[in-house]
Amino acid sequence: MRLSGKVPAEKISAAQELAKDMGAYKVIAIADLAKVRSSQVQETRRKLRGKVKVLVTKNMLFKKAAETAGESKKNIVNFADALSGPNLFLFSELDPFQLTILLDKSKVKVSAKVGDTATSEIMVPAGNTGLPPGPIISEFGEAKIPTKIESGSIWVTKDTVVARKGDVISTKVASVLSKLGIKPIEAGISLKTAYDDGSIFNRDDLQLDLNTYQDNIASATTQSLGLAIEINYLTSETAPTILSKVQRQAMWLAVKSDFPAELAMPHILRQAFQEMKALSANIASFNEEAAPTSYEPPGPIQVIAPKLESITIEPEPVIEKPAKKEEPPKETKPAKVETAKPPEPQKIQEPIREAKPKVKEEPEQVSRKKPSVKAKETRPKKKTTKEKVEKKEKAKKEKTRSR
Repeated sequence: MRLSGKVPAEKISAAQELAKDMGAYKVIAIADLAKVRSSQVQETRRKLRGKVKVLVTKNMLFKKAAETAGESKKNIVNFADALSGPNLFLFSELDPFQLTILLDKSKVKVSAKVGDTATSEIMVPAGNTGLPPGPIISEFGEAKIPTKIESGSIWVTKDTVVARKGDVISTKVASVLSKLGIKPIEAGISLKTAYDDGSIFNRDDLQLDLNTYQDNIASATTQSLGLAIEINYLTSETAPTILSKVQRQAMWLAVKSDFPAELAMPHILRQAFQEMKALSANIASFNEEAAPTSYEPPGPIQVIAPKLESITIEPEPVIEKPAKKEEPPKETKPAKVETAKPPEPQKIQEPIREAKPKVKEEPEQVSRKKPSVKAKETRPKKKTTKEKVEKKEKAKKEKTRSR
């Protein structure tokens, strides 16, 4: 650092102190002092005490100190040459982005002044202003704020935006905002550039939108998780989702193929019931008489498949019913044997002999309607033929004996 003999000793010592601070701290940040009040600087020093060293000095003195520290600090001279306007110098070991967040949290809202730049959108809400009617109504009109008088006070009829971000605040708008007690300007110290171990960050680089970063990280996490699940990459985070997906696919396959698994049976029966219901509705559209009176879907308890034992154990006393029709009780026993063994020939002839009178009894019922004379004539004819045959046989036997 070249200093002539005319330079005061105080400036020389101040430049040397700055050079030491540049070599001692990793991060050097510069904030804009334009329209910053001294109370705000004192409040910033109080909040950042122990973390950040805050200095107010001239740009030329900082440039001279940068030339001295240029041997150990890479690119520090270029950083100092870009300075302009009133600046506040901050020396810290914190990351420039961490320092930006701390300064943003220390900002406060103040009243707007004529010529201030709106840091965000300024809106006047609808409602009662609490101001009495008077000349101020014209100021509301010039600011394009719709109003009405009600109950002896001025009311704003709807929410109205009086300034956008970056607009210069006019006199009428500043007057109305101050009378309404609205403080729209965010006052505080903002970094405009920072130096970090040879890297230089501008104002745009230091603007952080934490909500946007949080949304981007959440979106990236969701997409990576979806990709891992799609390719069946098992981790502690993806395993529950992959297993549930496989279970759903297996259940769908079992239902579509009608595989009678215990877990799939409720879904299979429910699907069959729905198909039956749709089919009956289609049939009823053509024939109203075929429409069912009610639907009784199977309940969840009835869906469980029964055990085989409950199916096989069923009494079958149906075979004994035809045996009851036969009058003799003894004949019921061979009826059971007929199902398993072939009947004996003698036992078969007995029911045949019994069947003959049954056949004769049926025409007797019919003969009651006809005259009974025919029935009496048939019987003696059979007896005469038998007597004649007996007489002939006796006559032949007597002839043979006589010979």
